Amino acid sequence: MEASEKQSASGKVSVAVRIAETMHAYGVRFAFGIPGNDVLELIRACEQTGITFVLAKSEPSAGFMADAVAQVSGNPAACIFALGPGVVNGATGVATSVMERTPVIVLGGEMASNRRGLYTHQVFDHVALMTPITKLAAELNPDRAAQQVAKALDVAMTEPRGAVFLNCAADASRADAIEAKPYAPVQPHLGVAPSAAVESARAELSKAKQPLALIGLAALRNGVPERLQAFLEAWQIPFLTTFKAKGVVSERHPLSLGALGLSPIADDVTQKLVQEADHLTLVGFDAMELRDAWLDAWGPDMACLTLDWATQTDRVFPSGQQILGDLAANIELLTQSANPGAAWPEARIKAYRDASEQIVAPREPETGISPAALFAEVNAHLDNDTILTADVGAHRILACHAFRCTMPNQLLQTNGLCSMGYAVPAAVGASLVAPDKRVVALVGDGSALMSLGELAVVAEHQLPVTVIALNDASLALIELKQSKLQVETSSVRFKSPNFCDVAKGFGFEAMRVGSNAEFKSAYEEARGLKGPVLIEAICDPREYWDQM
Repeated sequence: MEASEKQSASGKVSVAVRIAETMHAYGVRFAFGIPGNDVLELIRACEQTGITFVLAKSEPSAGFMADAVAQVSGNPAACIFALGPGVVNGATGVATSVMERTPVIVLGGEMASNRRGLYTHQVFDHVALMTPITKLAAELNPDRAAQQVAKALDVAMTEPRGAVFLNCAADASRADAIEAKPYAPVQPHLGVAPSAAVESARAELSKAKQPLALIGLAALRNGVPERLQAFLEAWQIPFLTTFKAKGVVSERHPLSLGALGLSPIADDVTQKLVQEADHLTLVGFDAMELRDAWLDAWGPDMACLTLDWATQTDRVFPSGQQILGDLAANIELLTQSANPGAAWPEARIKAYRDASEQIVAPREPETGISPAALFAEVNAHLDNDTILTADVGAHRILACHAFRCTMPNQLLQTNGLCSMGYAVPAAVGASLVAPDKRVVALVGDGSALMSLGELAVVAEHQLPVTVIALNDASLALIELKQSKLQVETSSVRFKSPNFCDVAKGFGFEAMRVGSNAEFKSAYEEARGLKGPVLIEAICDPREYWDQM
C-alpha cells in the first residue's frame, strides 16, 4: 500500500505522512535518530513512505550518519529527534551538517499544542536553540506541512548547503492533513557565464606562467569532477585540494600536489608554493575548511579566478574575478580553446613533492606502530571499492596527507565543525548508501570512546565496515599543541580500554596489534572478511611532532 493510502483513524492521511511523502520526493531515503513518544508518528510515516529509519545510539551520531549519507548520495537525509534532550543532544550533528555543507532536514519532537506555555517537563525553546546553527529553523504549520517541508528542503539544497529544522508538535504530526498531496522539488536552472566573462578568464589563464588551482568541497558533485579533470589537463594546472575535496580528481594524477589546510608544517611548504604562483584558480574553494593561517594567504594583486555555484561571502582571502552559477557548465566552457602558457619548472614541482612526502614519511618508533606506516599500508590497498572515514585528531591530519584518494567522497570527515566521534557513525551512513563497498573507519582512542555505541549499529546491520582504532592513550593533537606552546601537559592522557575485547562483545571480528608487521597481516586478513571488523593498533604518537 502506498503511503498516500495509509489513513488515520478518521480515514484521512496524516500530516506526518505528507511530511514523509514530500521528503521522499526530494530524495530522502534514510532518517536517523532515537524515538520518543512525540515523534513516533513521524517515524512510522517515514517507514510507510519508503524512508528507512535507522536507530542510532546517540543523537550526535545520528547527525553524523545523516551527514555521510548526504555526502555520498548527493541527496538530502533526515534526522528525527525527540523533544528536550533529544533535540539538544542532536545539536552537534546538526551544526556539523551546516559546516560540512550537507543538506539534512531535522524534525524535532514537541509537546502537544494544548500543553504549551504551561507544561515545563523537558521543555525549552527548540527553535531558539536551532536558529543560529541551521539555515532555517521554524515551528511546523500543520495546515501547510508539505509546503513548509518543501521550502525547508529548498533552503537546505541551496548553496551553501546545510541543515534545516522544523519543530513538530506531537498533535500536529498526528492530525489529519489538509493538503491534498505532497510537494515535489523544483529543479533550478543555474546560470552559465556570459561569453565576455569566459573570454576574459581564458585570457588571464593564458598569461600565467606558474598557475595553481585550489579546489574545495563544492567541486565534488553534479558532474564537476569529470569536467574539472579535463579543465586542469587542458590548461596544465597543478592542483591542491582541501581535505574534503581529496579525490575530486584522482590524487594519483600527475598534476596532483596533495592536500592543504590544517597542518602548520605542511601548510608552510604549501603557502610558499602559493606565493610563487602567478595565477590562482579557486574551484568551490570554501574557507570553512582552513585554519587561520590562511587569512590573507595572498594579496589583492594576485591574479585570481573563482569558480563556484554561488558567491563566497567570507572574505578570508581575495577572490578576484568570479564566475558563478552552473559550475560544471562553466568549467566546460573554460576548457574549450585552452591556450596554456609556460609551465612550472619541473625541478620546483619535484622539490615541493619531495618536501611534502618527507614531512609525512613514517618514522621508526621504539615500540608500537608508526601511524604514518599504518596509513601507508591502508593507502597501498586503496581502490574504488573502498570508502574511508576519519575521526578528528592528529591521525586525521596525517592521514589526509598520506592517502591518495582516487574518487570524490572517498574520504569522509568533518572538516568544518571538526567534532570528535564522527568516523564510526559516518561509516554507518556511507555503508547504507554504498553497501557494495568496504568502509574503513579510522578513529583515535579518544574519538572511539565517544562513539562505541555505534559499533552496535554496525553489528546490527552486519555492515562491511572495518574500524581501525589507533590507541595511544592520549589526545595526541592537544598534547602536541601543549608541547609547542611550551605549557605543561595536562588533561590529555587517560586509560584506554581494550577496544578489541569491547568490539568482540558487539559481535565483531577483532584483532589487537602492536607492530607494523602485525598491522599489515591483520589488515590483509580484514580485507578478506565480509562483516564488521575492528583492528586495535597500539601506536607511538611521537612522529606527529615532526609532521604537524
